[in-house]
Amino acid sequence: MKALLALLPLLLPLHAAPGAWRTLTDAKGKEIKVRCEGKVGDRFVLRRQSDGKRFEVAPERIPAAARTAFEEELAKSVGEIEALNRGAGFEIFSDAAFEERKAGELAEALALRSESKTRHSASWRLYADDGHRLFGARPYSIALYADAEGRPTIFSAVYANKGDFKSGAGSGEDHFKGGSEADAASLAKAMEADEKTLESSISKVLGEPKTQRFGDSRATRRTVRRWDWRGHSLLLSSEEGEYVSLSIVPPSLAEGGGKTEKVKDGEIRQRLLDDIVKEPNGDVFLGEIPMVDQGPKGYCVPATFERALRTAGIEADMYLLAMVGQSGMGGGTSVEFLLEEIRQQVRNKGRRTKDESVKELRIRDVKRYIDQGVPVMWTMRSLDPYNDMANANSAKRKGVDDWTAWAEEIAAAAESVVEQPAEDANHHVCMIVGYNEATQEFAVSDSWGASYERRWVPVAVANWASAGGLFMILP
Repeated sequence: MKALLALLPLLLPLHAAPGAWRTLTDAKGKEIKVRCEGKVGDRFVLRRQSDGKRFEVAPERIPAAARTAFEEELAKSVGEIEALNRGAGFEIFSDAAFEERKAGELAEALALRSESKTRHSASWRLYADDGHRLFGARPYSIALYADAEGRPTIFSAVYANKGDFKSGAGSGEDHFKGGSEADAASLAKAMEADEKTLESSISKVLGEPKTQRFGDSRATRRTVRRWDWRGHSLLLSSEEGEYVSLSIVPPSLAEGGGKTEKVKDGEIRQRLLDDIVKEPNGDVFLGEIPMVDQGPKGYCVPATFERALRTAGIEADMYLLAMVGQSGMGGGTSVEFLLEEIRQQVRNKGRRTKDESVKELRIRDVKRYIDQGVPVMWTMRSLDPYNDMANANSAKRKGVDDWTAWAEEIAAAAESVVEQPAEDANHHVCMIVGYNEATQEFAVSDSWGASYERRWVPVAVANWASAGGLFMILP
């Protein structure tokens, strides 16, 4: 940084296009490409193209011609901010770069609800109603992700898509009731309309987009249309028969084709261990698993995989995972197929996958993973007796003083459940995130929102509902 600042007084402008990268050179002919992305006080905020780094520079260190051009661009951006916000229908753009924004304020401007908050990340989400419009089209899901410091990392709005479009399902436990009324033809028509509306709305302000490939793995790489504006990259994606989405990401991520940095093996192992909670009553559980709300559709598999991947330090999105897993209209994804498709992505980030099949689910089957800080994805049947007990026990647990008596109470209650025949229905994937050996309970987490972050279920009842599949992403 000091070397760059020392160089700046000698920089001379070579050539530039308004709003584009400007090539500057010093007296020795060394060139540097920068772009102005705002001001802090009287200091210009520039981004260096070679590595995407942003830095502040006093005006006197910039040649007069370039300084004048930067001032003109910033003045023009005021009108662009107004036009973008008017087109979006929300006051969500400012002259600050995307990753320099405060995610909480951006979420508030979009009326998003808190979805997850851990020591490592945060997210907000809204499943919008039919009257909601963003850049002129209805988004079914709007999500915003942030890092540990509360800075935005990815904004994602998903429009017509095979999961939400004409879905008649409810949320949470009710998503098993009702299905999808969508068909391929009506979805294709809605997707085409959304795509045209979004591209037209954004292009009116920012001009025609450029096209590039974007994605962190072979399975998730796709073609997007990209607009760059003041430290924001807007990416429009339309995958045939799948979804239309609009994302906002930092330009450095767009320049890198969507490839994210790998979290070091030692760092992720230690982080997983640090996130284990051990209570005096014998509860052992993972306290920092990010939540994803699958919404009113059957996306339990991709939503749960997104949570597991993010826990392992790998960026993920349930709509992309649903595409990779070939989910059907309204939901329904093969765990085995999705796992096979993302193995390479997991390996590229220094992680590995493991799957097991158990005839009888016991604490020892999951304990060795929980004790490493690793959540266990579990195939089961989310039946009413199971959910009734999970909800009732989790509420009662808050007032328990005598844990020996509690173990006896839930064991007796479990007997009345396991005596019933278990229907072959409501097939579901969730996470086992904890256990208590003394009381013989599992802590289970469903991808249904904050109230389902952790429910406690007797081992006998969990085994009654189990379909026997266990899947892990290991450090």
